[in-house]
Amino acid sequence: MEKQVFRTSGIERWGFALFMAGQAIINTFMGSFFQVFLTNIGITAAMVGVLFLVARIWDAINDPLFGGIVDRTSLGSGKFLPWLRAANVMLPLVVVLLFAIPNNLSVGMKFFWAFVAYLLYDVAYTMCDVPIFAMTSAVTDQVHERISIMSRNTVLSTVTIILVSIVVPAVYPVIGAFNTAIGVAVLAAILMFFMSRFAKERYINKDAEKVTLRAMLRYVKENKYLGIGFAGICILSVTSMTNTVVAYFAIYNLGDMGMITSLTLFMTLPAIAIGVIMPALTKRFDKFHLLMFGVIGHNVLNVIIYFVGYQNMTIFNILMLVRGIFFGLQLILQLQFTGDFVEYGEYKTGKRLQGTAYSIQTFVFKFMNALPAAIAMFILAAFGFVEGDGAVQPQSAIDAIWFLFILSPVVGGILSLPIFARYKLRDKNVQIMAAANSGEITREEAQKMLGDGWE
Repeated sequence: MEKQVFRTSGIERWGFALFMAGQAIINTFMGSFFQVFLTNIGITAAMVGVLFLVARIWDAINDPLFGGIVDRTSLGSGKFLPWLRAANVMLPLVVVLLFAIPNNLSVGMKFFWAFVAYLLYDVAYTMCDVPIFAMTSAVTDQVHERISIMSRNTVLSTVTIILVSIVVPAVYPVIGAFNTAIGVAVLAAILMFFMSRFAKERYINKDAEKVTLRAMLRYVKENKYLGIGFAGICILSVTSMTNTVVAYFAIYNLGDMGMITSLTLFMTLPAIAIGVIMPALTKRFDKFHLLMFGVIGHNVLNVIIYFVGYQNMTIFNILMLVRGIFFGLQLILQLQFTGDFVEYGEYKTGKRLQGTAYSIQTFVFKFMNALPAAIAMFILAAFGFVEGDGAVQPQSAIDAIWFLFILSPVVGGILSLPIFARYKLRDKNVQIMAAANSGEITREEAQKMLGDGWE
């Protein structure tokens, strides 16, 4: 059981990392600059908030529907790979469409264009996100290998996030939003292409049953650690509005859009180091314990930074760098539990519903990204945020941006701890279940190894 066996080839694992790097480029560009683009072309902060909120309602329909489709179908070239190939084209195209809104349209027509295109973006992102994460449990049944794959993915994704944060603030004001979006889309499409060339599906869902929203809710009920895990992760992040306002913080609080680069560097550089050493860390420590260390440390540093302030940029940058260590732990580990939920679900129910599990993950993470974005825009509107390129913000909006940037994550961080206290699934348990699910050991052997007290 302790011998580490790799089912995937090195080139296959790099294909994973490149795909998720391309996805990260788009996600970072959208998360940092889309709302800035919308308010710059005259759409109010409140209208942007409505856009993000309605998109989450659409996700409540879109994600379960797509997860059900994935679990019910298996196309000629595989269960997940055909969707990834389609998303490789559709996602970059929709990103370009989002930034192609003509400036001579009325505010109402601009909003309508953004509304329709953003719903299409949600569909394309789901088509991309559900299968790529489901592939981590389809290519291997080894827990340590999934950790290695996801750690490599996070390192390369973080590098691309830094690249976007350096290049985009420099070129965005020069070549404009539309041309910047084209460059981002082309680069992302190239990186995402390699996944379909090298990946192989080995462990896939054997169930062909119809998966409805009711069936998904039943699966969550049967798979209690999926429910607990995603509830904790969702509560942890739903109040975190840092990424939503990072561009506004750079522009209005620090007075320089170029500061997005240094802010992102201090927030994400430590994640690269964490990603490199994560496989070694998880050999010594259970990944759940590492996640809790990251959550508590992140809360503490956010509170310290809030009261220290940003008047002294040297101290501020040092504290942000330390904060980035704990943020890196959260960033990397949040995405590494869904494969465990799949194994636990199959062990308990006999159903390996990867599409269902990963569609729930996609919904949770899009919910975590966009609902805080909607709330943040409503809060900024309430505190007098002024739309328009070059607008001057009142002090009330400046103060609100600072609060949202650094202190908003603490609320969810505190509220998530009682939820996480109920999470008892550990790496050693998951590996035993995976061995039983793949037939390497019998269920009787697995149950004996898990012990009588196992739930």
